[in-house]
Amino acid sequence: MGGAGGDAADPVVVFGDSAYADGATLDKLAKAGHEVFAKVPPVRNAKGYSKDAFRVDLDADTVECPAGHAAPIRPRRGGGGVARFAPWCGDCPLRAACTTARSGRAITIHPHEARLQQAKTAQRDPDWQQTYRATRPTVERKIAHFTRRAWGGRKARTRGQARILTDVIARAGAINLARLAGLGLHYQPGGWAIA
Repeated sequence: MGGAGGDAADPVVVFGDSAYADGATLDKLAKAGHEVFAKVPPVRNAKGYSKDAFRVDLDADTVECPAGHAAPIRPRRGGGGVARFAPWCGDCPLRAACTTARSGRAITIHPHEARLQQAKTAQRDPDWQQTYRATRPTVERKIAHFTRRAWGGRKARTRGQARILTDVIARAGAINLARLAGLGLHYQPGGWAIA
């Protein structure tokens, strides 16, 4: 997470990955007056439409499905709620693309759903996306390169702490050299320089 601002009490701009985009964190930061640039991940459904395909209307306490049916949001203890589409799923022409559940589709409403919806709307703005891409801490990208690419991933390729440490240092060095080469590192009279 990165930020820019004055005193601790002053509002700051916060940049982070999706770990900083849960509803409670977004709500707490917004209430403190901070601006947050962190992507709210989509709520995926392996067996059908994602939650983002449904229109959540918190003012009317309803959720509308892709077929146009509106289900009321039933509150849950502790906040949030659930909208159940069982009455419409039985003969819905979109059922096969939506759910395989016998009881029909249900959409869970997060206790901080309003804040999550607000953040999702903001992150569709091209200016928001430009700012996020330009400023998001690059260290997160490098960690992703280190753990997911052909550098060996998250598993040790050797046994013993000393050998593992040597392997990790060598991988980190290779990633850093690749980055420097991409920036145009070259030797000239007087030392190394970046183009």
